[in-house]
Amino acid sequence: MKISSTLFLLLSVLLLPAVALPATPGLYSAEVPVTDPSPEARKDAIRLAFEKVLVKASGYRNLKGRKGMKTLLKHAEDYVQQFRYRNEPAKSREEPDRRLMWVAFEKSAVKQALQQLGLSVWDKGRPEVLLWLAQEKGGKRALLDPERDVQVVQALKSAAEQRGLPLLLPIMDLEDQTALRVSDVWTVNRESVEAASSRYGEQLVLLGRLRTSGSAWKAKWTLLLPDRQQEFSSSASTAEAALGSGIDKVMDWLADQFVPRSDAGEAGTVMLRFLGVGGLPDYAKLMQLLDSLDVISAYTIEESSGDQLLIRAKVRGGRDILAQRLSLEGALAPVASIPDDESHTPDNLELTYQLR
Repeated sequence: MKISSTLFLLLSVLLLPAVALPATPGLYSAEVPVTDPSPEARKDAIRLAFEKVLVKASGYRNLKGRKGMKTLLKHAEDYVQQFRYRNEPAKSREEPDRRLMWVAFEKSAVKQALQQLGLSVWDKGRPEVLLWLAQEKGGKRALLDPERDVQVVQALKSAAEQRGLPLLLPIMDLEDQTALRVSDVWTVNRESVEAASSRYGEQLVLLGRLRTSGSAWKAKWTLLLPDRQQEFSSSASTAEAALGSGIDKVMDWLADQFVPRSDAGEAGTVMLRFLGVGGLPDYAKLMQLLDSLDVISAYTIEESSGDQLLIRAKVRGGRDILAQRLSLEGALAPVASIPDDESHTPDNLELTYQLR
């Protein structure tokens, strides 16, 4: 194994405490309505909360038809860590106050429950999604204003929270208003959108176009990925429902593409070659990225030469699932693998990326 002097300097960083990205917050708890504090009502609320947590933690929405789901819900109380009640004041005098129950479940127990369903917990590395939403009302189009469109913002946040999607909304200050026009979102002007989004850091960008069509609300969605874009559509009788359906479809797609099933088999070996690793900042950024990927169970540095770094990784789901996850990273550009006469790894098991 070849180790350059640069790598010895880089390895000294490993003597410091590792900084791993935290799990997505709120995955193991849910708040649901409850009629009263009776044992029967509490049991029903816990079942509903457990179902919501299984959806959030796995990334998958349609779990009711899965084998074993009924049994899990029947014994939902066995997975509870803690719970509490609260009252939510009514929005009008004609409506009664709402009683809500917050329930938290054991992380390890949720993981075991999902394994019984053939799924796994997606608790690290969920991509943040920045949403630019354009709305058409009365023939006029405008970008979502978080301060003015409170009801729409609440609907978006609620839908994202139910699916465990880290959703960001632009603040729409003077800088945002100057950088992006509503027509840029409506026509998917990718260059303008990406320029306006750069101030918010590295994340996926989602464009939404919401309008009325007869008595229905319809929305078109475009998810901008580093190397492509993915289209979705949603419709419903209300704007809030159409927005919620769109968020669901985005999260469904992300889960299908980037979450390995728990029955995917043992972790396989994938060689990762990174080009353009110019120094400690690049190295630290790369290590943080690898630590954030829950499909990687372990990795070791095999070689450092010049600005190249070769990593041997154990990957749940294999090469394809890892390639899909890395395609989300705007800081990486896939390139053709570099032949290595000393490597015993088949070419089709190596992935090569250039740091941007």
